[in-house]
Amino acid sequence: MDKKNIFFKYLGQSGIFCKGDTFSFMIDPYLSNSVEELEAKDLKRKIPIPFKPNEINDLDWIFVTHEHIDHCDPHTLPILEKNNKNLKIVGPEKVRKKLMEWDIPANKIIKASKKKLKLSEDIFMYSIPAAHPKLTYALDGEPNEIGWILEIKGKKILFTGDTSLTEEIISSLKGYLPIESAFLPVNEDNFFRRRRGIIGNMSIREAFGLADELNIKTVFPVHWDLFDVNSALIDEIKAVYRGYQWKFALTFSCEEVI
Repeated sequence: MDKKNIFFKYLGQSGIFCKGDTFSFMIDPYLSNSVEELEAKDLKRKIPIPFKPNEINDLDWIFVTHEHIDHCDPHTLPILEKNNKNLKIVGPEKVRKKLMEWDIPANKIIKASKKKLKLSEDIFMYSIPAAHPKLTYALDGEPNEIGWILEIKGKKILFTGDTSLTEEIISSLKGYLPIESAFLPVNEDNFFRRRRGIIGNMSIREAFGLADELNIKTVFPVHWDLFDVNSALIDEIKAVYRGYQWKFALTFSCEEVI
C-alpha cells in the first residue's frame, strides 16, 4: 500500500481517525459531551464534535489508551460498536472491563499487547507503555495505560497516549527507533489541575524534548484543545517551538504526518 493512500483526521483531544484502502481505525474517539454530562458541567467542549458516532459504519478497529471517559467514552464506543459489525476494540484491562459493562460483545474486545496486530498488508499496530501519571501494571502483566505505534511498511508513527515522562518510558520508546512522526500530548501537569483531580501529561517543552531525544522528524501536538481547564494555547505551542532550536518539524496538519 502506498502511504499516499492513507488518510488521517484529528478528532480533538487525543482522538485520531485513520483510513486506508483496506482498513480503518480510530484511537480514543471522543465524539460526545459525556465529560460535561457525567463529570463536571464546566467541562464544556471548546471545539465541535467532528461527526456523530452513528454516522460511522465502516470502521474496523478502535484502539483505546486508557479508561478515562475523554478517551474511553461511554457515549461513543457503544454506538460505534452497534453500527460497525466487524469492529474490534483493543485496549488494556481497565478499558476491557468498561466495554464489558457496556454490553459490548466479548468477541469484539481484544487485549492490548506489544504483539503486532495486522491491519493490512505491511501495516501493523501494537501497544507501548505509558505513565499516567505513573507506569503501573494490571493483573494480566500489561500496562494500565498505553500508547500505540502504527507501522506502515517499516515506517513508524507514535501515539504516546496520555503520559508523563520517566526514564523507563524514554528507554522503552528507544527500543522502537527509528520513529518518523509522533502525536504527543502537551497539556502539562500542574498544581491547579492536580488539585481538581485532573491528571496532566507532558508539558510542551517535555514533549518537544522527547521528540528531539528520539530524533523524531515530525510532531503533531494533541490533548491541548478540548477543555479550558486542561488546555494549552496554540500560540503557546508555536512560541515554544519558535523560541528554541528543535530538530523536528512541528505541524498541525495530519497530511504532513504520513
